[in-house]
Amino acid sequence: AIDISSTYINSTYDNYYLVGYFEGDADTRYLQARVFVGGTVQTGDIYGAGGAAIDGADYENNNATDHLFLASNTGMGGADGEGTHVSIVFQNANSTRAPFSCTGVSTLHNNSAAHTGATFGGSLIPANRANVVNGIRFKMHSGNIGYGIFKLYGMRN
Repeated sequence: AIDISSTYINSTYDNYYLVGYFEGDADTRYLQARVFVGGTVQTGDIYGAGGAAIDGADYENNNATDHLFLASNTGMGGADGEGTHVSIVFQNANSTRAPFSCTGVSTLHNNSAAHTGATFGGSLIPANRANVVNGIRFKMHSGNIGYGIFKLYGMRN
């Protein structure tokens, strides 16, 4: 996993923009994320997440799941260059009125080096809207992140 700690996700900004690239440690890995609340990663079914392949061939919709988002509906390949590029906006990190949420787009190559893209989004469920988020954990649905690089920008309201 790759964690973004409260050093970067804190009360300074309510919204963030992230651009990055992540590779799994083997074929057919799916990039996901969870949030930290009070310094503890949240692992329960407190997220709603959805996404669709840009070609419309596949989609996901979960109202109670254990991850903030699934960046693609197709697993990335495990070779160098077959990772997932993401562009994500995170919102409401400090709001207690609206739940923390994200929207994003991704592009990747699967284990046959075929290209695919997706749109995705997710949030804490409304019952958890008062959770102030102070970190994000990027992870694979199974296995590990083999490589990851990103830039995170805070956005003033």
